[in-house]
Amino acid sequence: MDVRFVLPSEVGQLARNVVTSFPSKTPAALLENMEGELYRPDEGRYLGCFDDGGTLLGSVLMMDFTLNVRGVRMPMGAAAYVSANFLHKKERVACTLLKVLMRYYAELGTPIGCLHPFNPAFYRSMGYGYGNEYVLYQPKPCYIRSFGDKSGLSYAGEADRPAVLDLYRRWAERTHGATLHPYMDPHRIFDAPYVVVCRRAGRLTGYLTFSFVEVDHYTDMYHDLMVHEMIYEDMDTLRQFMTFFASQVDQIERVRILSADEHLHMMFTNPDTGENRAHDGCIHEIGRRTMGYMVRLFDVAGYFRVQNHCQRPVSRPFVLALQVADDFIPFNNRTFLLEIAGTQVALIEHAQPDVTLSLGISTLSSVVMGAYSLQQAVDFALAELSDPAFLPDLQAAIGWDTKPVNVTYF
Repeated sequence: MDVRFVLPSEVGQLARNVVTSFPSKTPAALLENMEGELYRPDEGRYLGCFDDGGTLLGSVLMMDFTLNVRGVRMPMGAAAYVSANFLHKKERVACTLLKVLMRYYAELGTPIGCLHPFNPAFYRSMGYGYGNEYVLYQPKPCYIRSFGDKSGLSYAGEADRPAVLDLYRRWAERTHGATLHPYMDPHRIFDAPYVVVCRRAGRLTGYLTFSFVEVDHYTDMYHDLMVHEMIYEDMDTLRQFMTFFASQVDQIERVRILSADEHLHMMFTNPDTGENRAHDGCIHEIGRRTMGYMVRLFDVAGYFRVQNHCQRPVSRPFVLALQVADDFIPFNNRTFLLEIAGTQVALIEHAQPDVTLSLGISTLSSVVMGAYSLQQAVDFALAELSDPAFLPDLQAAIGWDTKPVNVTYF
């Protein structure tokens, strides 16, 4: 077995692997650009696993992002299109590829990685923890609040591209969990069928992308409006977007909005999804909670060398013995000593610990990203803490109170 990057001459095998693994989800553009990517990778590099005869057993697209973690932009290695040869399923090919990917990034100095899971249980076993979440809202336009003004809205033109990308970059640079990718960001936004921008007082304050989705009717006059991404700097911009959605009552059945805002239903007078899902017959479902990316620390020591700040001052100085269990990356599978004082966290070599925290790498990854709190990890028996009195200070030091937000699919 040989694990290496895929060559341009092997594009046929690679394309077949990807399509058979994702038969209804492989974008045409990915296949069209695949050979070019093997010559000059803009989106990412394809890592392949080959048998002794040169047959491609599996592949993964390795993508290099910048990830906003607790206000610090750091390199992130993403795994995408994890694919196994259709004739070689359940031969641990994907596991082998991910092991190589994780160790490659760790040795490269990339301390953290993310992926969108096809099977959360599988990736959790590989050390990935829960990351960001979305809510899918599906209100009828007639139940979306209109604020009477959408005068700042227009379709984005070619001249708007730099301003839209700048707006997204500013948002990503201040949003915990957001990503930056020089090739994917413009494609993700401007390859969408429709891009709408909002200008107020002469400056761009938001944008959204959308497409139409067919619905099951006897007429082609009705569609759903799918909002893929909606970035706004202030509530006035959001009100204009809502007014735009509310004005579509004569042609749009429902507006599907994928959002990280769990309070967005306050913009609807009736947030019912229309799927007839209700508890006890009358308690209506108002949104569908969905997973975003999962996250994993590739290099615990490397992470804490970069993430050396608390989110707020701790009440006292102390030394934490952080016992990490990691079955796949040996140099993470040990105890780390962290000296915590004021607003600083520092890796040290020798000290007498005041408190010990024991947890697996997937739990640690989720806690540092704020997917859930350290208190929840302890309560749900995902972590053990020798002295519960240190819990608030540990949450302040290594946890994060704000959940990560991301709009990029990879």
